[in-house]
Amino acid sequence: MQQQAVRAKKRLGQHFLRHPSLARKIVAGLGLEENDTVLEIGCGTGALTGELVGRGSCYIGVELDAVLCSQLGLRYGSPGIEFLNRDILTLDLDQLRSRHATGSFKVVGNLPYAISSPILQHLARHAGVIDLAVVMVQAEVADRLAAGPGGRDYGVLSLLVQYYFRTAPLFAVRPQAFKPRPKVDSKVVRLVPRAHHPLMPAEENLFFGFVKQAFSQRRKTLRNCFREAEPEAWQRLAGTLRELGYPGSVRAEKISLAHFLQLFGSFRGSSRPLDLQ
Repeated sequence: MQQQAVRAKKRLGQHFLRHPSLARKIVAGLGLEENDTVLEIGCGTGALTGELVGRGSCYIGVELDAVLCSQLGLRYGSPGIEFLNRDILTLDLDQLRSRHATGSFKVVGNLPYAISSPILQHLARHAGVIDLAVVMVQAEVADRLAAGPGGRDYGVLSLLVQYYFRTAPLFAVRPQAFKPRPKVDSKVVRLVPRAHHPLMPAEENLFFGFVKQAFSQRRKTLRNCFREAEPEAWQRLAGTLRELGYPGSVRAEKISLAHFLQLFGSFRGSSRPLDLQ
């Protein structure tokens, strides 16, 4: 299969990586070992696939484009290699790991720009079964993943991903590395799951609902975002803000993840410490 013969589908946001050296550099970031299982998201024309198959005990490729998925199956099909013509957002990664993995379960992919945030959220929900992820995303999204309090890039996605993962930018990728060329730069990011989550699974959705509410009116103060909260809940929240050294006029973008966890505990009336490790 010649990569040049494949026409990218705009509706799928396809931009095919065409530099073998970059593919090798991305795969190197995974540190694959003999017993590892690797899941590739969005195989495309196989730029990463060719560097991944045969490197671990098992390879799973997920490709939404039925034609490309079929071609890859014909090109690389052998024991220990599986291609799924599926939407990654519909896959249960817990089941995939239990069915395939003997060693570490690692994820890699050149994520489609249009749905990179939902995919990252999907990975976050399955962080408990992922040992390492290396993903390429739009540079702007990568900056949001690593952003700290106070900057314009810091927001709900930053907090969601950083709750589940330690993030590390690896390198930038220019538009010339793709066919067709995107209009923006890309960056490759490593995501290492945190060993400890301070909240119970049932509490995590409530916490991220709390965070979304805090950012619901980004230009307004936290008090305005929670103006309809129960007075007792707000009083507890205001007291913790003072203890943490924030002024009453603070906005959500100024508050760290560790402090958001403390504020959430106060808001709910919990005395259990919620420390991020």
